[in-house]
Amino acid sequence: MIEYQVVQPGDYEQVLKLKNYCFRPAYEGNRLRDFMHWVNVSNIQGAYDKKELVSQLIILPLQMSVFGVPYNMGGIGFVSTYPEYRNAGIMKQLLLRSLESMRERNQILSVLSPFSISFYRHFGWELFFDKVQYELPAQQLVVTRKTAGKIHRFDESTLDFDYWLSKIKIFYNEQIATQNGRMFREDDWWQRLLQRAPDTSFAVYTDELGKVMGYIRYTIQNLTLELLDFNAISYESQQSLWQFIQSHTAEVEKIIGEASNQESFGTAFLNPQFQQKIVQDKMIRIVDVERFLRSYPFRKFDEPLYLNVRDKQADWNNKVFKIGQEGQVTIVKTLKNEEALSIDIGKMSALMMGYHSLDWYVFREEAEGSIKTIKQWEKALPKEYPSFYDYF
Repeated sequence: MIEYQVVQPGDYEQVLKLKNYCFRPAYEGNRLRDFMHWVNVSNIQGAYDKKELVSQLIILPLQMSVFGVPYNMGGIGFVSTYPEYRNAGIMKQLLLRSLESMRERNQILSVLSPFSISFYRHFGWELFFDKVQYELPAQQLVVTRKTAGKIHRFDESTLDFDYWLSKIKIFYNEQIATQNGRMFREDDWWQRLLQRAPDTSFAVYTDELGKVMGYIRYTIQNLTLELLDFNAISYESQQSLWQFIQSHTAEVEKIIGEASNQESFGTAFLNPQFQQKIVQDKMIRIVDVERFLRSYPFRKFDEPLYLNVRDKQADWNNKVFKIGQEGQVTIVKTLKNEEALSIDIGKMSALMMGYHSLDWYVFREEAEGSIKTIKQWEKALPKEYPSFYDYF
């Protein structure tokens, strides 16, 4: 008989063993140290056959920005089950337990990278970010704009590494705090990034006063420059960093990286015709609707909003919510003559992140409401496409 419980420290070796079976090759060195750090600080939901851990998912304690508002987020990763225990409903039970556990820990949102989009949709997660993976021939990168700032290049071998990395950490979180959908990075996450890519280099662009205006994190291997991070506060800083990348055309044959599909990536180049592939590999779910709505940065609206949420997996969300003009949220048992926007939890999660407009969901018959209700909600919802590039 399968038993479900939170995995305790005494079974962490079993967590590693199960992960190594399902995600190969086995971790060692820096990757192993990084993995065990997150095992120690995360909530691990496990399924046991007697004393053997046979299935697990790890919920990392993270935080992300929703239109500039920080939310606690459970990042689900390392979803693992031994093959002889698959297709028996075990992972279903772990996901349901994970929702209850995240709610108890005030993790209002959850993000994951799906092995099967349809599987996670059944449990309320939904796609919320389309990214472009690009491969740009180095000789095709031509940037003509000249800028007045300065580039500082560094890596772990340079004497000023800690100084510049501390500036990047501050810059990154300050920028994320004003953006939509990005994940905040604490020191242990930066350590993770460095451990997973030990040959990482950085280039920081500063203005004439020495203020950080943008940076890139990158590696160069096998004649390929891979951009792992590209964050710029202005078009000038963006162009300066591309100029720095362009200066590597003698060392590399191609540049690869990721960008938001909404950016129309490449249009700033003289010849934007190069290989680009759209990838949808991030899904989000609101774990606790009531608490989510209390912090959500609605735009001003004239009348109360009503929201009828359908959530088959979490009864605490399967309610009608009233949002007042001052942001107060209450649960309504009967609507009387008022009208609500009706939507299931997955589509609502993507809608509230700004993935598509409400009209888009209405057209696809994934959201319902009167013409007046739809207009009220469209007016109240903030507009900014989300971006999410981190992995767990």
